[in-house]
Amino acid sequence: MKKSFTLIELIIVIVVLGILSNMTFDILHKVYQNYVYAKEINKLNAELDSTIEIISAKLKNRIRNSVIVTKYPATFNDSDENKVDFKSISEVAEDDKNYLILEWIGKDYEAKNGMWSEKLHHIQTGWSGFVDLGYNSHTTNDNPKEFNITTPDSNFTIVSLIDRNITAAYGFNQDPFETNTTTLIFSGNDLGGAIVDDLNNSYGWYLNEDKNRSAKAVFAIMNYKEYSNGNTPVIDLNISAITENNNTTLFARYFITRSAYAIVPIENNETKNGRKIDDYNLTFVYNYQPWQGDWWNGTHGDSNTTLLATHVTEMRFKKDTDSPILRIYLCIQSPEVEINATDNLTVCKEKAIF
Repeated sequence: MKKSFTLIELIIVIVVLGILSNMTFDILHKVYQNYVYAKEINKLNAELDSTIEIISAKLKNRIRNSVIVTKYPATFNDSDENKVDFKSISEVAEDDKNYLILEWIGKDYEAKNGMWSEKLHHIQTGWSGFVDLGYNSHTTNDNPKEFNITTPDSNFTIVSLIDRNITAAYGFNQDPFETNTTTLIFSGNDLGGAIVDDLNNSYGWYLNEDKNRSAKAVFAIMNYKEYSNGNTPVIDLNISAITENNNTTLFARYFITRSAYAIVPIENNETKNGRKIDDYNLTFVYNYQPWQGDWWNGTHGDSNTTLLATHVTEMRFKKDTDSPILRIYLCIQSPEVEINATDNLTVCKEKAIF
């Protein structure tokens, strides 16, 4: 006698198959979701690594005493200049999320690296960064803000040539010394020093009449004379303080600079499914001179910008007072992949920069 399934058995089989298919769907959905997450995390990690490496490379050439963090204003216009609130990076608490803009003055490393010299048969450094304080370095008698200094193993013709070619690429083809685009900065030992105690008046940050800030550490390069001491090239420089003051000190070390730099988060106004995406487009700003009253956002003078990263949710900077190491912390979110109704997939990383 041939047996057949009863109705109850058929119902049980159908229920079991339904449960199994539902479990299989959940497993496949989880597998696909994990694949999407893994793919997006790899993408975010690559973007985050690239962004941090670019910022790190730029910050390695910073004049350490000049690094500031600036409070993020509601809007950027002429009237905001007098409201600018900035501090030395070591003065801001790590959990303070108001100071989002990082600014610094950079060393002119292109000119420092120099170029090939047919006479010397090797690459000639543009500027050495050292002053021979024991030889012909003194204050001029007729002007208290002018100094004559001697810097060995330097060639300021090379500095002028390199910087003029760089600024010409930005549409500014003039002598970098005559226009004070390229200047000389005394910055102590570059690991702290006395200048950082007077940050408001050291580098001309947000220079304006209302706040009476000055640029005590910044000097115009008036003229120079080149000669040789044996096989060592030597430069005699005549420099003049951008802002006249009575307490300028000559240091044995100096830096040549051409620009200030800033990392600026610009608020993103994108929306998705009716929900505002709460993040920033991270922008790199360069080619501006605070000692001449330039402001990074282009309101005063010219500056150039380039986009570093999109959908940045968090940016924090930290530097301990007694350490030269600066730490940068960044978070980037995916605009497409959501992990719940209010949050998108986010990756964060931190890096220490000497």
